[in-house]
Amino acid sequence: MSGGWSPISAAPRDGTPVILWMAEDDDPPVLPLTVGYWIFNPRTRMGYWWIFGDPPHFCSDRLIRGWKPLLRD
Repeated sequence: MSGGWSPISAAPRDGTPVILWMAEDDDPPVLPLTVGYWIFNPRTRMGYWWIFGDPPHFCSDRLIRGWKPLLRD
């Protein structure tokens, strides 16, 4: 991938928040950015992306094209 985007298969699965490029967008996002983190539900033994928003929602890897780390100080 280009422009600093990495494939979703390489995204951290440890609860670290990341910037996500959603599959419905043909071009990489500029602003606003979609941010989420991977969460694992031990009861269902399934993992998914928890997307910040109002209301928050979740999705699978199939709905995401790529990811970038959040900017840090």
